[in-house]
Amino acid sequence: MLRIERVNEDNFKEIPNPCKYCLYWQTSGSFGEEMLKPEMEQKKREWFNKVNSEFGSCIKTAYLNGTPIGFIQYASAKFFPRVEEYASGPPSEDAVFIACLYLTNKEERGKGLGTIMLENLVAELKERKFEALETFARKNSADNPSGPIKLYLKHNFKIKNDKDDFPLIRLDF
Repeated sequence: MLRIERVNEDNFKEIPNPCKYCLYWQTSGSFGEEMLKPEMEQKKREWFNKVNSEFGSCIKTAYLNGTPIGFIQYASAKFFPRVEEYASGPPSEDAVFIACLYLTNKEERGKGLGTIMLENLVAELKERKFEALETFARKNSADNPSGPIKLYLKHNFKIKNDKDDFPLIRLDF
């Protein structure tokens, strides 16, 4: 059974690997993993605390039978400097941006869990009165932290801007 929880200070440590240490969207320019994992986790926690206080809930963890297997990271695009580097961007100011909707366990992909995660996020954002949701989804591969484009198109997202392998897609509420 899949359970999805908003991340808070108490369950932050349960974010699955490698998501707990990944700072890709929180940075810009060349991306390397030169920092040690405790340092990276601390930087992620600092980002989370800032965004959580300014935007509200911005990370969710998905658990399958009590084990963390999925990760959703979202907020206003201004909290993700990397969006400026995508040819199909930048995301709209009126939209919440999905940086990651990711199943860490490849064996669990293609079983509808991503759909459950996406539907959970959409329900929360509608409740919070947001107008739209956007992300960069990869055209030619399902192996992408924001999820495969077919997942989004199946859920009524539309391609907003298509300049490379990562079109900006949008769902208006």
